[in-house]
Amino acid sequence: MKNAKRKHLIVNAPCHLFTPRLSKTGKRLALRLSDADWVIANRHRGTLRIKGVVTNQATGKRYRIKGAACGLQCCCDATGEEV
Repeated sequence: MKNAKRKHLIVNAPCHLFTPRLSKTGKRLALRLSDADWVIANRHRGTLRIKGVVTNQATGKRYRIKGAACGLQCCCDATGEEV
């Protein structure tokens, strides 16, 4: 049963799941990133210094990502906007 819930996360190519909030609406994105884009997204993880442009492997759309405060004292969240 647990694997059935995660079936939508399985793709043919190896990828990493990154879930920033969409800047305009606050909706959570589910971006599938390549290894190179994963390095960009995690370079300054947990800080406001996250910056870069990544490509969603599932759709081919590009997103500009940056660090954002989650509302707590940590800075664990990120936002994205379509380029």
